[in-house]
Formats: sequence, C-alpha cells, structure tokens
Amino acid sequence: MEKRTSTTRSKGNSLTGEVILTESILRKNILDLAIPATLEQILIMVVGVVSTILVGRIGKEALSAVGLINILTNFILALFTALSTGSTVLVARLIGERNIRGAKEAVRQSLIIAISASVIVTIACYASAEKILSILFSQAEKEVIRLALSYFRLILYSFPFLLINTIISGVLRGAGDTKTPMKVAYIVNIINVILSAILIFGIKTSFISIKPLGLIGAGIAVSIARVIGGIFISISLIKNKFIPLEVKKHLSFNFYLIKRMLRVGIPAALEQFIMQGGFLILQVIISGMGTIAIAVYQIGMSINSISFMPVWGFSMAATTLVGQSLGASKPDLAEEYVRRILKMSLILICLLGSINFTFSKQLVSIYSLDPEIIGIGNFAIKILSLSLPFLCLVSVISSSLRGAGDIIYVTITTFIGIWCFRIVLAILLNKILNLNIYGVWIAVCIDFGIRGLLYLARFKRGKWKSAIV
Repeated sequence: MEKRTSTTRSKGNSLTGEVILTESILRKNILDLAIPATLEQILIMVVGVVSTILVGRIGKEALSAVGLINILTNFILALFTALSTGSTVLVARLIGERNIRGAKEAVRQSLIIAISASVIVTIACYASAEKILSILFSQAEKEVIRLALSYFRLILYSFPFLLINTIISGVLRGAGDTKTPMKVAYIVNIINVILSAILIFGIKTSFISIKPLGLIGAGIAVSIARVIGGIFISISLIKNKFIPLEVKKHLSFNFYLIKRMLRVGIPAALEQFIMQGGFLILQVIISGMGTIAIAVYQIGMSINSISFMPVWGFSMAATTLVGQSLGASKPDLAEEYVRRILKMSLILICLLGSINFTFSKQLVSIYSLDPEIIGIGNFAIKILSLSLPFLCLVSVISSSLRGAGDIIYVTITTFIGIWCFRIVLAILLNKILNLNIYGVWIAVCIDFGIRGLLYLARFKRGKWKSAIV
C-alpha cells in the first residue's frame, strides 16, 4: 500500500485539513511546479552561458562591458521583480482562498502597473545612460565604458517587453502555472542564441550575407528576443486556462488589491534594491581591480548560476505552495512542503557542486583561454562549490518566507548578508590583505553561510506561518 502522511482533522496538527494527501501527491505537487521552472531557468542559463562565450570570443573588453550592463540591468529590474513577487504571493493566496475572481482582478492590476512603470523607467534610463555609467563604473577602462554604453542603449528599446514578461511570469507562477513561462522562455532563448551567433560573427551563404556586428549584434539579438517574449507571454495570459486576462473589461485601479499587493511588494522592492544595490556596488569595487577581475567575476557567477538553477525551480515551487497552503489556512501543510523541497534541492545541489569542484578548471577554460583568467577562475569555482548548500538554504527558505508574506525578515537578512558581510569583507580583504578578486570570492561564500543559517533559524521558529498578506 502507498505510504500516507500522518494527518488529523485538528487545525494545529493537520497537514491538509480534512483531505489526506499521500506521499506521492505531495511529491507530485512539488515536481509539477519545480520541474518546468527548473527547465526554464536551466535553458535561460545555458543560453546565458553560450551568449557569454560568444561575447567572450569578441574580446575581454566586450565581455567586461556586458558584465557591467547585466549587473546594472538586474538592479533596474529590482522594482519589477518585487512587483512580480507581490503578484505571485497575492495570486497564490487568493487561489488558496478559492477567490478566482479576485485572482483575475489581481492579474489586471499587476499588468496596469507594469506597463505604466516600464515605460517611465525605460525613458529615464535612456536619457541618463551615459551619466549612470560614468558615475558607477568610472574606474573601468574607457573602451569598456564605451562598449557598455552602446550595448546598454541598444537593449533599452526592449526593456518594456522584458519587464512585462517578468510580471506576467510571476502572476502565472502564483496561479500554479509554471509551464507557460517555461515555454515562452524556450522560444525567447533559442531565438536569442541563434541570432547572437549570426549577428556577432556574421554569415555568408549563397542565399544571405550578414556582416559581423560584434557586440552590437549581441545587443540586437537580445532585444529582438525580449520583444518576442513580451508579446508571447501577453498572448499566453489572455488565453490562460487558470486566470485568463479579461481584455474587454474597463481598465481602472483597484486600490484594495493594490494595497494587498504592495504589502508584500514594497518590502520585496526594498529587499531587491538592497540585494541588487549590493551587487552593483560590488561590481563597482571589482571594476577598479582591472579588466581581468571583471571578466573572472562574470565567468564565476555564470558557472555558479548554472548549478543554482535547479534549486531556483524548487524555490519558485516553495513560494507558490506556501502561499496557496496559507491561503487555504493550512500552515502545517506549508511547512511540510518546505521541508520536502529543502531535502530534494539539497541533494541536487550537493551533486552539482561536487561536479563543479572536480572540473572547475575545465569549466573556466570554456569561457576563456587566458591563463590568468583560468587560474583565478579555478579558485573561484572551487570555493563557490563548497558554499552551494548554504546558497540552497538561502534560496529555498527565503522564497518560502516570501510566499508566506514574511518579507521584512528577508529584507533585513539580505542587508546583513550582502552589505555587512559580502561588501565590507570584500573591501577589507582587498585593502588589508591585498587579496584582490580572491577576497571577493571569500566574502561571497561567507555571505551565503551567514544568510543560510539566519533563514534556517527563522524557519524553525515558525512565526512566518502567521504573516498577513
């Protein structure tokens, strides 16, 4: 007979209320959300790796320029990631409450805000692009800044579509639909990598001839892919069977739902600004260490992200399942989901980390043939591999707390880890011990360890189960 979880009908001890869930159903609920989200992120990262390799073949200046812009882009996306988090949590709660009408209205409100804000942010960034780069990356080489400015201005044209895609994907995940964002990601990223290869290096056949465009070609490829992604995800939302967008309904602000969304969204925005701001400041520090350091950091984070992506998929599942379980007044079920997701993801991350540690030198050499980059990158990958279990705790538990609406603690912990440990330690290890980029990697790993333990302590206390959204 199939093993069953122990359940009662009492509110305090029941995992499922009056419904008995089997082990296989719990596992299926997790995997149905985690696998599509994982496949989506694996594809995104694989394409990101391929794109990084293609840009790296142009030269280390081009690679460094793209690295700077990626950090800056992530910082700008912080506001929209926060709105996406608020939408995900609110939609999950409403569906858990069986308020489908409210969930549909939350989708409309998210989209209205996303479209308005994305246009304003894009125009502001384009108008001040040169000033932003000169302030943030003044220590970088002039050629790197010149390439970064051209690339940044080019990809800004596609920003509204990228930001809309971010919001809609979050809404769909909150509804339990991780397959649609995955399908859109497949289309977008396959287009991106094909166009990048063609436009960066050019192509000449009997039918077509395209001159190599270098970094400009990479920017065009990214922009076209993002526009297609924004259009596809919008169409998918209109036709979605979970929470279809009612396009004919009059557009107006629902301040009650917006308030509920912002109750999660504002702390999430603060958390993202603290996090991405920390990453940006760290990039500024690294830019002063030279082009080699910038390139190594870009490569190290790219390789680390590949190993992390499967865990990201489980983290997305945690956000949705915790939100829906608490919306249905089943806090013990939410806790059970988190424990199971942690176990699955820790096993997976340890396996991937051991592969990274063993083949660290070979992995770095895929990106660059520069002996100095390979030497420093080899150290970076080995030390990052050892910190991956703590990164797993950070990702899964923080996503669970977001799903519960316990964002304030996540925000405080993010500040402690990134600003008080990662940034301060990186500066001290560089100034006092002259460790340069090596000190940065050590600081990054200590940050993961501190935050992982803080999140684990919060989870065990259980206060997150009573958070209000």
